[in-house]
Amino acid sequence: MIPTIIFVCFMAVAVIGFWVAVAIKAKRRSGTPTTEATTFSVRDKNDEKLLKAAEAGDAEAQFNLAQTFEFKESGKYVYWLEKAAEQGYDEAIRALADDYDHGNDVAEPPIKANRKKAVEYFTRLADKGDIEAMKRISLIYFVAFDDENKAREWTEKAANAGDIESMIELGDDYRLLPEIDDFKKSEYWYKKAADLGSGAAMKGLGDLYCYDENNPDYYKAESWYKKAVAAEYYFAYVRLGDMCKEGKGFLKDDRAAFDYYNKAADKGEIFGKIKMAEAYLKGEGTAQNKQKAIEILQAAAEKSNIAKYNLGRCYFDGDGVEQDYKRAVQLFTDSYKLEKDAAFRLGECYHNGYGVKADNEKAKEFWREAARRGHEEAAESLKKYFGETAE
Repeated sequence: MIPTIIFVCFMAVAVIGFWVAVAIKAKRRSGTPTTEATTFSVRDKNDEKLLKAAEAGDAEAQFNLAQTFEFKESGKYVYWLEKAAEQGYDEAIRALADDYDHGNDVAEPPIKANRKKAVEYFTRLADKGDIEAMKRISLIYFVAFDDENKAREWTEKAANAGDIESMIELGDDYRLLPEIDDFKKSEYWYKKAADLGSGAAMKGLGDLYCYDENNPDYYKAESWYKKAVAAEYYFAYVRLGDMCKEGKGFLKDDRAAFDYYNKAADKGEIFGKIKMAEAYLKGEGTAQNKQKAIEILQAAAEKSNIAKYNLGRCYFDGDGVEQDYKRAVQLFTDSYKLEKDAAFRLGECYHNGYGVKADNEKAKEFWREAARRGHEEAAESLKKYFGETAE
């Protein structure tokens, strides 16, 4: 009896073993790892091949090997990246630059941000004509080192290498920054980008000629705005509307201005919608329709801080809606970081207790914020009510 039982058990074990072996083979054929040990053995074999190629001096293998070590407790990630970088392997240089720029907390061991090293590695790429590396260096100098001149130097290198975005940035800087204001340089960089088909640069030229304090040229401004529209840069419709509204280059024409704003809005330009809402509120260039104005602002407020602020003003003043200070405060709070007017209004609300509990410390905080950003009324309010300045 016992031998029979032993025989049956033996056969059962054999059958189970056979089907387990079949299952393992099936999993291996499908590429599904059966156990953690199997997964690591396959990975180690791949690592072994990469290691041999890397040790033989293959830069691509060195880079790929570094990636396999990035999250392992090996300390070999940076070692192999540096080996590949020494041979001029661009992806390794870029990986090191990125890691030193932002830091890499998940690597083993973690890499601390080191902007000087980041600049060194990005410069190696920039020396090969890599435009994105030039722009990253510019950003590091601007943000991390607070060196606008050095940042602009690298922006100019990127522009000279053919980067349209950098050309426009330089055009904007020389037009808008008082400390380096230079009409000719602004015009030069805008025109370089415009010649490459940039509608944004064409709009920039329009702004340059339209808003030049010394010698505006409205004919050229209108011409460049229309070229920008033809290049599908539809914000230029807003600028054309502003010219009509302000009577720049021709008689003041609110109706023509509204038509341009409408065209901009039809193309999805948020500023066109905001200008239309203003026109409906005031009845300028179109029949007054405050309900429609509020509807437009409510839709635009989902994407625009200016629209949020304008809608807040409507609730604050009771213009087109029932006056609601709490709703106004909410909208001002949502938009003040980008809209200095909203910061000023929040100061007013906290000073007077409109929609919130009166709080002079908060009033001062918001007025200081607005005044630092050039809001004259906020600076006057600080001085008038608290005898303080923004500094």
